[in-house]
Amino acid sequence: MPFGFLRIFAVGTLALVLVGIAHAQEAWQFPDFAATQVFQSRKADMSMKVYRSGSSVRVESTSTLSTLYVPASNKAYSFTIYPDHSRTCVAMKPEQARMLPSPLELLQGKMLKRTAVGSEVVEGHASKVEEVSVAQPDGEVIESKIWEAEDLKGIPVKIESHLDEVTLTAVYRDIVIGTPDAALFSVPERCIPFEKMGQVAESRILK
Repeated sequence: MPFGFLRIFAVGTLALVLVGIAHAQEAWQFPDFAATQVFQSRKADMSMKVYRSGSSVRVESTSTLSTLYVPASNKAYSFTIYPDHSRTCVAMKPEQARMLPSPLELLQGKMLKRTAVGSEVVEGHASKVEEVSVAQPDGEVIESKIWEAEDLKGIPVKIESHLDEVTLTAVYRDIVIGTPDAALFSVPERCIPFEKMGQVAESRILK
C-alpha cells in the first residue's frame, strides 16, 4: 500500500476519533446550576436541593443528609450531620449509595443513544425532548427521557429515568444558572470507606 495513502488513511482515522471524542465531551452542554429537585409519584412529591458542577452532582435530601456524586472518579460521598454537630463522610461507589439516586447523576456515563422525540412545555418552559441511553461505569445501561428548557440553555426541567423496574420522575424548579459554591463539592481529607462503616457505627455505640 503506498505511503501517501497510508498517511491519508491515518489522518482520516484520527479525525474520526477526535470527532467522536468531541461528541462525547459535548453530550451535555447545559450550564452548571442549582435547583429544587422534586421527585413525583402517585402518593406524594419529595423535594430536595440539587447542585450541578461539571459532571458532579450534589443532592441534599435534608439539612443533615446529603450525597455527592463524582462520576469522573466513579465515587459517591455521603455526608451526615449529627445532633451533637459532629460530621461524617463515607466514600463509596455510586451503586452503594443508599439514598434515591438523582436522575442528573444517572445521565453521566458513556452515551449509547441520543434521539430527539419532539418538544413540549414543562414547568412553564418550552422544552426539547430527547430519549437517551447511557452506560454507567459498572456497565448498567440507563434509559432516560429528558425535557431540556430552551430558555435555560438546555438545563433539564424534567427527567424520567428507568432504573431496574422503577421509573424515577423528577422535575426541576427554582433553577439558578451558575456554578455553585465550590465548597459544596469538596471532600474532607478523612472520609470513611463504605466497607468500614460497621466498625465506625459500633465504636459510636460503645462510646
